[in-house]
Amino acid sequence: MEYILLREAALMCRDAIIFTPPFVEGGGGGETKQAELVGRKAVDRDIRRIFVPKSDKARVNGMMMLKQMSNAAKQRDYASFVEARRMLSTSPVRLDSLIAYRIVNDGDEMRAYKKAQNFFNKATVVRMNPPTDNMRQVHDQYLFVTRGSRKRFDKSKLDFTGRYFVNSKGELNSYIKKRQEEVGKLKSGWWNVLESLPKPKKKGVEQNFGRKGVAGYVKNFPGENAFQFAVTTSDTVKINFGNKIGNMNGVASRNNVERMMYANAHKRIYNDLRQMADRDREKFNSGETR
Repeated sequence: MEYILLREAALMCRDAIIFTPPFVEGGGGGETKQAELVGRKAVDRDIRRIFVPKSDKARVNGMMMLKQMSNAAKQRDYASFVEARRMLSTSPVRLDSLIAYRIVNDGDEMRAYKKAQNFFNKATVVRMNPPTDNMRQVHDQYLFVTRGSRKRFDKSKLDFTGRYFVNSKGELNSYIKKRQEEVGKLKSGWWNVLESLPKPKKKGVEQNFGRKGVAGYVKNFPGENAFQFAVTTSDTVKINFGNKIGNMNGVASRNNVERMMYANAHKRIYNDLRQMADRDREKFNSGETR
């Protein structure tokens, strides 16, 4: 029984690593290098959705022209609005706001004007976000996690452009790289538990359940976040294990990690017991056991 429990503890830790985000496309595979690439790509995408380097002239110019158009709409200056919209529609700029894009490209000028008045008058923030030297503070302030554990920005707290200027592309890339290095941190809590567990022995040889194929990015965060203790007596085996970061921000709860861990363990133990019963029955029927 001790062998089975220690094996299951290790495999449950592995399951937690698999089911904690990030996953491969389509789900699962959370222990693989492919999942790390998915996570790093998501970090890059999410950060670029909110920060714009000053050297990105297409976006910067688009934001400045959009500001001019919003002022004209709010001040009910139709002539200035028409001119600002014309500049936006004929200049090589990029607009990240879908509503603003539709206003600029609406074929009916008066309808576009009314749309702009409605949109910009409802904007809670009428100024443009100032340049920032502290991307992490801004990033953490506006980031939230959806029920599906995908990270999104709360754009209701931003201005209508939904972007912040940063000093340079190099500064932005450096920040993205730094945040990408955190991919796998929540999974690592379970790896640390797995490494701390006693290994089950079969004929005196330690078995490495749960460890094979776990990518390096899961192992990059050693720390004192794991706990486990096992008690074995002549008729009882108990083991308690867990970690302090695996459910940070409720990520594990939202992804039903605990439920899937127990479901898989229950299935494995049931199959073990059934095989043991089948083996004993065959021995009895063959006359080996009387």
